[in-house]
Amino acid sequence: MSDTYTIGKYPRQNFQPLGTNRKKKYLKIFLLAVLVGVAGLAYVAWTSGIFADANPEIPRQLLERVNLERQTNNLGSFQNSEALAGAALAKSQDVRISPLAYSSGTAGTDGTQIFVVSKISWAMSRFDPSQGLLDTFENTDNSFRDNVLNPSYHSMGIGVTSDAYNYYIVTMCR
Repeated sequence: MSDTYTIGKYPRQNFQPLGTNRKKKYLKIFLLAVLVGVAGLAYVAWTSGIFADANPEIPRQLLERVNLERQTNNLGSFQNSEALAGAALAKSQDVRISPLAYSSGTAGTDGTQIFVVSKISWAMSRFDPSQGLLDTFENTDNSFRDNVLNPSYHSMGIGVTSDAYNYYIVTMCR
């Protein structure tokens, strides 16, 4: 008899779904804020080019940053060479097909550089591309900087291809 007596002390509580209680109006506002935040993050990820196969901003931003570096060292700006860009694109496609045969930062004797940059790092550095883009290139090897600051080079071609995870960037200077 004493067992049933304690059950009577605790009456059954009514169940109310989240956000339907007048005292918990903040839940609706919180869920709306979470939904807006997720939509904002999706928009930033989509516009960063992380889902694009070819990001057309990379060659332009890289050439602008290289020309700034050359101007600070009293050198003439690089001209964009379509022939070099075509050769760099072909090399970039070759690197994408067999990435294990090449390593990021590989330098050729003819002014060719190969870089493998993860798409997620590009998305994170998109807010300051001039800083984030060349930091990756300058920290891997000094040969890229030497090619960029070589006074005998006057034109540059940049080829970019990608897969689901990485951008394969090849630069050729002549």
